[in-house]
Amino acid sequence: MNECLTRIPLLADWATSALTDLDPRMRFALIVVVVGCATGVICTVVTMASGTINSIHHRRVEADMKRDMIERGMSGDEITKVIEAAMPPEDATQRWIASWAKKKA
Repeated sequence: MNECLTRIPLLADWATSALTDLDPRMRFALIVVVVGCATGVICTVVTMASGTINSIHHRRVEADMKRDMIERGMSGDEITKVIEAAMPPEDATQRWIASWAKKKA
């Protein structure tokens, strides 16, 4: 089994040989592109994760507030009025949708 493993070239060996065979200017350009792509992927993942966490927190706070109002004995209409007045839309898209909804209602 060990003999088979020693014959298989490792990915690191392949990458090292591929990078050392490149011209230094091409290697620099490749590294810049790889770092740029990695930065873009990391920024996208962080943005999506923080947006999801923010949305979860927002929903949890809203649910807690509704639960408290129900325990106080408020009606459904009163709760709706308070929620609509208390929670402004978060971003430009939601504000635009809310402005259209108010004009038609």
